[in-house]
Amino acid sequence: MKSITAFETTDGRIFAKMDDAQKHQMFLSQGDVVESFLGSESNPYTGHAHMTMARNTIINWEHWKVTNETK
Repeated sequence: MKSITAFETTDGRIFAKMDDAQKHQMFLSQGDVVESFLGSESNPYTGHAHMTMARNTIINWEHWKVTNETK
């Protein structure tokens, strides 16, 4: 048997990679604002696939800013 490391977010989801958990946690904390933007007239990407890509890009950008702001 071996010990493993996992990362749990506040909604109880488990991730093998810390980076994935942090991105999910970012969505949990910023999701309302992101969804508000995606539903607004400011978002030109109204198709389901495009909105998914936009959502992921926004969350990745927010995560990148937090993890790189001191560099």
